[in-house]
Amino acid sequence: MAGRMAVVDEQNHFVRWVERKELHEHYLPHRSVQVLVFTSDNKMVLQRRHPDKDTYPDYWDLAACGHVEESDYLGGPDERLDEVYLSVAGRELEEELGVNVELSQLAAFSPKENVHYEHFRLFRGESDGPFVLQAEEVVEARSVSREELDAMILDPEQKVTNTLIFLLNWLDEHQLWS
Repeated sequence: MAGRMAVVDEQNHFVRWVERKELHEHYLPHRSVQVLVFTSDNKMVLQRRHPDKDTYPDYWDLAACGHVEESDYLGGPDERLDEVYLSVAGRELEEELGVNVELSQLAAFSPKENVHYEHFRLFRGESDGPFVLQAEEVVEARSVSREELDAMILDPEQKVTNTLIFLLNWLDEHQLWS
């Protein structure tokens, strides 16, 4: 069961602790991580979220993502955030896909209307697996080329998170995946 999470202000400063349910019911800004994983042949690893997830059930998403919880902090809720975010990214990737790889931070994002309401850090790693899926979080994982992902986004049968689409556009703008 998830612990409490920090509600944060526009500058990503701590406001108060809340339970996960309240966070999602009221779309409160909070901290999270998103992890991109690429294979050695430059394919992006995607996961299909479990149908019981609170947000985006049964949607395709990045390799891993997750909340920064109260127990993740290394001091006060505004201290050593670079270390906290990196640690959470590694934990989420290991929990959801069963891999432990070196991660590098690509960017930090503030809430974006109609996309997400989180202050999140984006990380990148490389792995060819094998992937061991966390059954209660992830239904399926697959590696896709850029062309395959573009086709998934256009296919009404495939459900893709707004965050994945947003980050794909960001990767394009920064010429980080072709």
